[in-house]
Amino acid sequence: MEIADTTLKGDQEVKRTVYARSGIEDYWVLDIQNRQLYVYREPTQEGYQREMILTENDSIIPLRFSDCVVQVAQILRPQG
Repeated sequence: MEIADTTLKGDQEVKRTVYARSGIEDYWVLDIQNRQLYVYREPTQEGYQREMILTENDSIIPLRFSDCVVQVAQILRPQG
């Protein structure tokens, strides 16, 4: 998981490509400014085949930890 404040563009362009080519199955980018989690799955040499954008109201199950549910709101700093 990458935590993106000012690095969102690099995390989504450069690192995403490198990680996909390296076969990283589950790449997450937490956009703390827009309070979203970008999830990339199904890597190929050309990039990820599956991309999701989750809001703080969503949850996700990591591929390698199927018994764990991650609430996006829990990994974001509380508002206020």
